Amino acid sequence: MKLRKSRGLKGNKAVEDLLNDEEQSSIFESFSDIALCTLAVALLLVTLLALSITQNVNVQINRSKFSGGVMRPSLHLECTVPEFGETVTDAFAAERALYTGQPYVAVHLFSPSLALIATDVREGGTVALGEDETFSQQQDLSLYQFMQLAAGIDPGSFLAEGEPTALLLPSILDKQMVYEPASDNGYRVNADRALTKRLLASIWPVYNNPIYPTRRPEEYSNARTRVFVEAQTVLGEDGEELHFVIIGHSAYRLPEALDNGSLAWLGGFSSGLTEIIFLGETWSNADLRTNKRIDFFEKNGFQEAADVYRDYAFPENSSEELRSVYRRLVEAGYSQGRVEQRARMELAQMKASRIFLEGRMEEMGREIYPPLLAYPDAWTAYISHYEGEQPDPPKWFYSEFLDRLGFDRLTIEGAR
Repeated sequence: MKLRKSRGLKGNKAVEDLLNDEEQSSIFESFSDIALCTLAVALLLVTLLALSITQNVNVQINRSKFSGGVMRPSLHLECTVPEFGETVTDAFAAERALYTGQPYVAVHLFSPSLALIATDVREGGTVALGEDETFSQQQDLSLYQFMQLAAGIDPGSFLAEGEPTALLLPSILDKQMVYEPASDNGYRVNADRALTKRLLASIWPVYNNPIYPTRRPEEYSNARTRVFVEAQTVLGEDGEELHFVIIGHSAYRLPEALDNGSLAWLGGFSSGLTEIIFLGETWSNADLRTNKRIDFFEKNGFQEAADVYRDYAFPENSSEELRSVYRRLVEAGYSQGRVEQRARMELAQMKASRIFLEGRMEEMGREIYPPLLAYPDAWTAYISHYEGEQPDPPKWFYSEFLDRLGFDRLTIEGAR
């Protein structure tokens, strides 16, 4: 029972204080009831709003696309044109036999950490000049090897000043390449920035347009740099499973490719604007001279692309040019096995370097490109088909590849 004020109780201060406390308690209880009711109504409205939204916007997780990081993706690279006739060590014996007096274009891909710090070569190894600085390594490729890799990369684009411009920022470096540190100062070659720009424009036409490194994020937020990856598991001689990822025509064995730095350049792609597109597990049958790509091309009306790819993957005929390269490799002491395969790669590199330096890539590209660059329509159809299937990657693809590179976020898309 609540006490109420009366004249007879007015002089009793203790009782008066009690009455005041009781009145205030009644006020607070009423306010709490109102707040609780308001909160309940607000939660109901939010729930109704959420239900309304989900009826209009459907989202789904794409199980075969992955992204990571927050910055705009970048590719750190440079080109050199070494003269192997000036080398002296046994390590370049094959190159001296093949390229002395002949053009050779090399492409060097750098990890972000190596691209951003100053380095020198001491006692045959690359070292950081700053204290307590560490870095991942680089991958040194021939021009033809870079073409094989580039087929699996779409730099992406967006409109700037009314023209399409590349989303993937090229970071063209000026590092002096030390090919041979064994002599007094080693054989060193300066980078060629103009040649690197020409290379990018030859492989990806969007680089013919100006590059805009600093743009408002909302301008390119819907663009994507895409890397198309397949997986392959083969059994080694001892029955051990060997894991490979294939980007374009280039195969990287895991985890070795991350341990030795040959995939470190992919760290520059780590961005919410990059998508690693998993196209499934690939297969090959040498006895039937076919593989997953050839099979798709044949079944989907790209017969010329299939024929060229078959000759590329399972060559049967040899030319006098190829036999000449083969003989020079043998005479130079090349004894690592599979000499014919290397001879074919070196012949392709010779032709690519000569045509590129002569500025004839536009007219001669199809003759020197690997198949996926030479037949982009067939490759685009292949990508579209397997991207639509959303294949699930094997478990090792996560632990040995995606997680280590930071591409560990599934892509969420609006349902079509």
